[in-house]
Amino acid sequence: MAKFNKFDVDYASIANTITKKAYRLADVKDQLESVGFGVVKFKTNDKGAELWEVQNAADGDYIVALYDEEELEKTAAIPWSALVSLGGNYLQVSYKGDPLVKMSASKLGIPPAELHQAEEYLPAKLASNKKLVKALLSELSDTARQETYKRYPELT
Repeated sequence: MAKFNKFDVDYASIANTITKKAYRLADVKDQLESVGFGVVKFKTNDKGAELWEVQNAADGDYIVALYDEEELEKTAAIPWSALVSLGGNYLQVSYKGDPLVKMSASKLGIPPAELHQAEEYLPAKLASNKKLVKALLSELSDTARQETYKRYPELT
């Protein structure tokens, strides 16, 4: 029998924890909110696992992830991010973790109650739409815009 050191790392267990694709419904029921018929999501902003499906099994109900790892890798590769302020009135847009623009909900024409939706879809839109990037960067002062272009020439 092999002897294991107490400092040995169980990488399979770590991978299962990080990329877990199923949970017992009873274990996480209080952390979920219903999205639609048989589809739930965690109340926290867990971007890695957006939607889960409730499935019945012989030993109880489970929730199973409705995503695949390839989709997660694509999402992780997006350099843009957006974050709603604590008060919920502003959206901070960042590129590669560097905050660039802070815009009010009224300036964006979005009701403050719906600003969190922009937080979810805006990074992907910015990654695929150069005109939207130009419009966003036009909100910066000339000096700040030039500094941003120096730091990130790919945005020009």
